[in-house]
Amino acid sequence: MTIQAESGFCLDGAGLAALETRLREDMTLLCRPPGNWVAGRERDGKAVTDVVIVGAGMCGLVAWLALQTAGIRNVRIIDAADAGREGPWLTFARMEELRSPKQLTGPAFGYGALTFQAWFRARFGLEAWEEMYRIPRPVWMDYLVWYRKVLGVPVENGVRLETVKGDDELLRLELDGPGGRETVHARRLVMATGRDGMGYPTIPGFMDGVPEGRWAHSSDEIDFAALAGRRVAVIGVGASAVDNAAEALEAGAAEVRLLIRRREMPTINKLMGIGSYGFTAGFAELPDEWRWRIMNYSFVSQTPAPHGSTLRVSRHANAFFHFGKAVRNVRG
Repeated sequence: MTIQAESGFCLDGAGLAALETRLREDMTLLCRPPGNWVAGRERDGKAVTDVVIVGAGMCGLVAWLALQTAGIRNVRIIDAADAGREGPWLTFARMEELRSPKQLTGPAFGYGALTFQAWFRARFGLEAWEEMYRIPRPVWMDYLVWYRKVLGVPVENGVRLETVKGDDELLRLELDGPGGRETVHARRLVMATGRDGMGYPTIPGFMDGVPEGRWAHSSDEIDFAALAGRRVAVIGVGASAVDNAAEALEAGAAEVRLLIRRREMPTINKLMGIGSYGFTAGFAELPDEWRWRIMNYSFVSQTPAPHGSTLRVSRHANAFFHFGKAVRNVRG
């Protein structure tokens, strides 16, 4: 069976109030969210939280929605960042546009009215949607702020998870926030901390002894204006390296040289295939050997920096790409 989607969207340019009404109607018709079905319990005279979500970026928000939709309502969601600053989008993500196609449904969780496309078209209209190639990074953050607001996600900002310990069949969490230190018992913990949650940046050994202030990692807060008139070296040619090189050039750096260990730039993103439903649904069922082979092949092949990001650097006459130049030593 072939289903042909209508080209028109009845809420094009109608404004967010109309879209929010549409979303509420859809949720009402689907009887969502249902009532809480999980029996409450106590530990040490205090109510146990069924689920604590750490991180209120895109994945944390949709995890909260999924739990509400499943009738699990006793949920807390925390984030160390200030409200509206969750995730990397307004901090160390420095690409001009998102790298994924604009029509992907993202954290909509099956609600058409929750998609970025619905939000953008209701706010700016169909013509603006068709003219846009990729989603501007700050606009994506605007959408996530609206997503949180329209769903009423009760994010507790400025709250950090300090420790997690087992306590019989529960988890004992130590939280630190504006109200001070707090002990929370929870049945389950969802870590939605993104790539930050994988640990600290890996700094090569050749940077040992180089004074702070003379270098930065791409995930750091960087004063690019201070690089005006300076000669800048960028180690690597991945997406983050290229984005930061572009920021330095646009801030007026005298020159930027990218020092690249590999002999040539990768041109094909071998990981693009993981977006298919077959891969997503079937990957977990593959033998360990095949899962390792697939992912290792993709990592060894390496992912190229986005085409637009690379052009953002190469269009500058004072930008230089040096391939086959592995860094051995750096002196401050």
